[in-house]
Amino acid sequence: MIGSNKTPGLLTARLSSRVAVAVALAAAGAVGMVAFWAIEWRGSWSADPGLIVLFVLFGATASHFPVELAPRFKTSVATAVNFATLLLFPAPVAVAIIGISVLLGNGTLAMRRNGDGRRRRGVYDTLFNSAQMLIAAGIAAAVLYALRPETSAIHLMLADAWAIPLAAAAMYFTNTGLVALLVGLQTGRRISDVWLATQRLDAASELALLLIGFVTAIIASAYEWVPLVMVVPTAIVYLATKRAVMLTQQTIEAIEAMADMVDMRDRYTADHSKRVADNAATIASAMGMKPADVATLRLAARVHDLGKIGLPDSVLLKEGKLTPEEFALMKEHPQRGHQILAKFPQYRKGRDVVLSHHERFDGKGYPGGLTGSRISMAAQIVAVADALDAMTSDRPYRAALPLHQAMTELRLGRGTQWSPTVVDTVDRLVNVARRDLSFGDKVTQPLTA
Repeated sequence: MIGSNKTPGLLTARLSSRVAVAVALAAAGAVGMVAFWAIEWRGSWSADPGLIVLFVLFGATASHFPVELAPRFKTSVATAVNFATLLLFPAPVAVAIIGISVLLGNGTLAMRRNGDGRRRRGVYDTLFNSAQMLIAAGIAAAVLYALRPETSAIHLMLADAWAIPLAAAAMYFTNTGLVALLVGLQTGRRISDVWLATQRLDAASELALLLIGFVTAIIASAYEWVPLVMVVPTAIVYLATKRAVMLTQQTIEAIEAMADMVDMRDRYTADHSKRVADNAATIASAMGMKPADVATLRLAARVHDLGKIGLPDSVLLKEGKLTPEEFALMKEHPQRGHQILAKFPQYRKGRDVVLSHHERFDGKGYPGGLTGSRISMAAQIVAVADALDAMTSDRPYRAALPLHQAMTELRLGRGTQWSPTVVDTVDRLVNVARRDLSFGDKVTQPLTA
């Protein structure tokens, strides 16, 4: 892969994330103080102690059932409990209940350990998650309290009922936005990209949980035992979300395992697709491609040779030159890969990269004979990364080329076989940025300027 020294960036990201945690804690502390001050100032707030204990326990328990939508981005069924709490109790009391349940839930979750002995949640994650949920609850409560401070939101007059969906929106965007902010700081990705990528999976479940909270609050205002029943639909949403996430991950893992089988059929191409994916992602990032597009490109590059799975060994492993008939079979693999990936929605955006990764800039490639800008930039990047790895790897018919010779070949094909922009970017990465290029166990030295 194209390597780089990322230590300064990691240190900056770590510092930024800790500052974000500190700010979130300060804001959460302010929310808590305002809530308790309001309770003290208005000693006439009325709430059923039994119902308070029940919702504290529900909220704390819900914290123990997170679903990881993306690295470091998790959602929780606590949304339903918290929203029902906001609607059922006077705003300051609701914030206090949520604050206690969040601290209890996240605190006990941090004490649990995984199978490898590590804690389920670190100190900073625990503090941030607690602060984030309390801030979201405080903002949503402020919306309701500003409209009807004397009573719980569930007793709002019909004319004022618009405040309930407004509070739900405030809770949703604050909750998800704060997590996206922290993940963006930790990973160096744009906050909007993190938020959009995760909400494709999370938005439907969050809406369902908010609706469950709303219905629970309405019925619980008349029947106190109803919150016990909310466990069932909440569990259904939790299991459905978890299953959707697992299905997505398992599908990607299965497709990548098939692509690895193609690489492993030939000892010369072992880990070829992994190296191409890493190099292509680094080149794309250097060209200023959006992180979400880089992720799509990496996903496609990882399985770019999947269509070779149907090729006979006599063609795939042949040491000499292919006959015209054999080469015609070989040229079918982009279309075959595209056809396989068309069955999986996870590759909806990336499968055209697989189809076009053997197109040439001058139009002499296959399968479509596309030229220039008609070839997607992602496919142009994968084509260069693919060629670079092939040239610097051993093959049955030749030894691996040294990096300087492979770079010479890329320059000779600049504007004909490969995109000038992509070739220039690789040249800059090697010669100007002084990046090392490592391919599997082989490490080559960077070119001199």
